[in-house]
Amino acid sequence: MESLADPSEIFSPACTTAECSLPHLIKSDNVTNFRDTAFTWAQKYLGGPWARAEQKHFRCKGMRGDLTNYHYICKLILWDGSNDGLKILKIEKDFPTKVVLKVYGEMESHVGFHKVEMMSLNLILSERHYLPKIYAIFPEGRFEAYEKVRQLRASEIRNVEITNHIADYMADYHRLNMPFGKSPARLEWLLDHYHHLALIVHFDNDEEKAKLLRKIVRYNIEEELETLKEICLPCHEEVVFCHNDISEGNLLLTGKKDDRRIQVVGCDMSSYNYRSYEFGAFFASLQFDFSLSTFPFFTRDRTFIPSEDFRRGMIVRYVRRLDLPVAQQRVTEEKMMENSEKFMLASYFLRGCWAIVQAEVSELQFGYLDFALSCFQAYFEHKILNNL
Repeated sequence: MESLADPSEIFSPACTTAECSLPHLIKSDNVTNFRDTAFTWAQKYLGGPWARAEQKHFRCKGMRGDLTNYHYICKLILWDGSNDGLKILKIEKDFPTKVVLKVYGEMESHVGFHKVEMMSLNLILSERHYLPKIYAIFPEGRFEAYEKVRQLRASEIRNVEITNHIADYMADYHRLNMPFGKSPARLEWLLDHYHHLALIVHFDNDEEKAKLLRKIVRYNIEEELETLKEICLPCHEEVVFCHNDISEGNLLLTGKKDDRRIQVVGCDMSSYNYRSYEFGAFFASLQFDFSLSTFPFFTRDRTFIPSEDFRRGMIVRYVRRLDLPVAQQRVTEEKMMENSEKFMLASYFLRGCWAIVQAEVSELQFGYLDFALSCFQAYFEHKILNNL
């Protein structure tokens, strides 16, 4: 993606330094206990100097990633002429010595999760340069190229120039022809799947979590799914290959000070879907800010629910990239405005159910139930305010 015209107008100096790094959400004990496993995987799957390395040459630390998987930075301590580091051989000069390790979270081990499809998807997208280079992929996760990046803040993402870049990215991504099912049925499957799992979650030994769950259950989410489907489905709109999760945790800032670029990652949930869902999910995400450095590690700000003008501006930008006849552009814009508003509901509901399940299975330190409650509050507020 092309560089930003004037980064200084978007990113403050404080947000372009290492001081902006967010704490990772992995428990410290988990990082310590995981090092041996990470070292074994690195030796087995990366080869070269990694295969020759000893434990003393290996470092592994947690890094901030998404809210489903576990992300680590792994590196080799190299010989500098005086230390006890590892010497790199001439034939190993093309091997990386610092990589990102992504370990699939508990959710991706649930029955019904399409792990093989997801692994194939990431390999294809990496080869097409939509994702960082993948050095190794295996059942538990993958090793990727390390790049010096940081997550964009919610306040930055709301900037019009950033959303213009995201609209351009969507238009490009939606043109991909991928070897997966072309039906949008996966959205309904995901809603049913996470809804079912959420309804059987319980916290018998954690009264604080049980209390939060009771608050969520009062929203009658058991019966609300059918109402949601009546509002959103079926949707008579073009089906395209969607990212499905363009939001704060998956939007990165890369490049040097005068050449900032936006990189979209976290493509694991990509599938063929209604293109307005892509916009509805993005619009729904804008009121959530995940830069809070203390529990529950997010805040919700209703003032950042996107206005009609904001939403229209982004959709118009997108439609202009589709090379449609002028007469068809206006019709497409209006249809996407209407449908994306409805799909905001689907995104709130799906994220809410997903977060309930994560609260039961994940070892990440995040306020999943607080987030689920916020999602369902947003769902019903949006439904009432827009007469849906």
